[in-house]
Amino acid sequence: YVYFTTKPRSSVIACFRVSADDPNKADRASEQRLLEIPQPFANHNGGSIQFGPDGQLYIGLGDGGSRDDPYGNAQNLGSLLGKILRIDVDGRDGELAYAVPKDNPFIDRSGARGEVWAYGLRNPWRISFDSKTGDLWTGDVGQDRFE
Repeated sequence: YVYFTTKPRSSVIACFRVSADDPNKADRASEQRLLEIPQPFANHNGGSIQFGPDGQLYIGLGDGGSRDDPYGNAQNLGSLLGKILRIDVDGRDGELAYAVPKDNPFIDRSGARGEVWAYGLRNPWRISFDSKTGDLWTGDVGQDRFE
C-alpha cells in the first residue's frame, strides 16, 4: 500500500502486488487505486498511511493547501481533506474499492464521510501507532509560530 501525489494535483492511495521476479519490487501493472482525492493547491497534501493494531488502514490527508484553509476542508466532515481516514482494505462497500468500518465515529452522521476518523488537521504528514498502547500519534504542520 502506498500514498502518492500526481499531476494534475491529487492524492492517491493504491495497492500493488509484489513482483514475481523480485520480492523487493512492486509489480507496476498490478496497481489498484483505492482512493483518488483531488487537491486544490500544491501544498498540504499529507502523505502518511499506517495499518493500525485493529487491521484497518489509517490515512493522513492535508487540508488541500494554501494559507488558512480557504475552503474550510479541515472542519468540513463532508470532505476527506484535513483528516485522518480509517478504511477496511479487506472489504468493499458498493462501488468503493474498500469498506468503511461500521465503528468509525461519523458513519451515521448526515453529510459526513464515513471514512473520517479524525478531523480539523492542517497537514498530518506522519502518523504512527504506539507499540505498547496502540494509541495513534500524528505530526501535523502548523502555521506561522506553531507546529
